[in-house]
Amino acid sequence: MIFLEQLNKRNKLLAYLGTFFLFFAMVLSINAIVNPKQILGINSMIKPIKFALSTWIYGWTLAYLLYYVNNQNKVKWFSILAVVTMVYENGIVTIQAFRGQLSHFNQTEMVSIILYNIMGIMIVWVSSATLVLAIRFIRQKTYTISQPFALSIKIGLILFVFFSFFGGYMSAINSHNVGGEIGKAGLPLINWSTLFGDLRVAHFFGIHSLQLIPLMGYYLSKNISDPTKASKMIWIVSIVYFSFVCFTAIQAMQGLPFIKI
Repeated sequence: MIFLEQLNKRNKLLAYLGTFFLFFAMVLSINAIVNPKQILGINSMIKPIKFALSTWIYGWTLAYLLYYVNNQNKVKWFSILAVVTMVYENGIVTIQAFRGQLSHFNQTEMVSIILYNIMGIMIVWVSSATLVLAIRFIRQKTYTISQPFALSIKIGLILFVFFSFFGGYMSAINSHNVGGEIGKAGLPLINWSTLFGDLRVAHFFGIHSLQLIPLMGYYLSKNISDPTKASKMIWIVSIVYFSFVCFTAIQAMQGLPFIKI
């Protein structure tokens, strides 16, 4: 595929990371069919599959976007950190799933507590490194892409980092639910609570700003000839989207489900 070839040329490490976890998600999906083990009432493979798919999208997205950062040496070191972090995180989520244990918020055994705390440290590390790289990109004096598209990447990176750190709030309260315990009724597959507030909703939509905002920026920069007008539209879309994500966060903090069934 031409797209995959382009990704590999831009950033092999992150491209391979994404491709590996795409295939890993497929393997886990096959295993889920015959896997009888459940965690909190759902197939234990569901969470590893979601994390693998998320890492696939993450890897390919950054492989494409970070190509526009002028200092590619910094990108290389960041890529190594991102790969190590994502492999560790997915590894722990998958191992715990096969053990029939929670990978997050698990206070039942010392091993799980240690593994989860290390995961948290690594996520903070890579999120901080993403912020540094985003600032470096924002402060660039020249770009090889249009200003509107560059603007959308800047906004996408900053929102991604912001809502990545929002995950720290869930760790602080040792739960993703507000108003009730985890493990009750949830939406199919994604399992967002339909009874209580669920902070994962804002976290999910927030971190996927990394894909949605640049995609919109690319489209607008290609279809609006006036760069100033295109940039204004990108700001409007970004503010509306940010407001929506903040709404889901406030909704969850009030103990209200995103969708009540």
